[in-house]
Amino acid sequence: MKENSRLERKKQVQFAVGMAAIDGGKPSAFTQNLLNQYENGQVSSSQLKQAIIEKYARDLQ
Repeated sequence: MKENSRLERKKQVQFAVGMAAIDGGKPSAFTQNLLNQYENGQVSSSQLKQAIIEKYARDLQ
C-alpha cells in the first residue's frame, strides 16, 4: 500500500470538501475531525471511510 505524504492527503481533503461544497454541502464536525486525522496521517483512507459509513448508518436507524 502506498503511503501518501501529508501534502498529498491535504490536497485530497481539500478536493473532497470542495466537491461537496459545489453541491452546497459542508462536512459535519464529526467528518471534519476525521478529515483532519486523515490529513495528519492518524487514520488511513479505509479507516476514514469505514468510520463515516458506520456513523451515518447508525444515524439512519
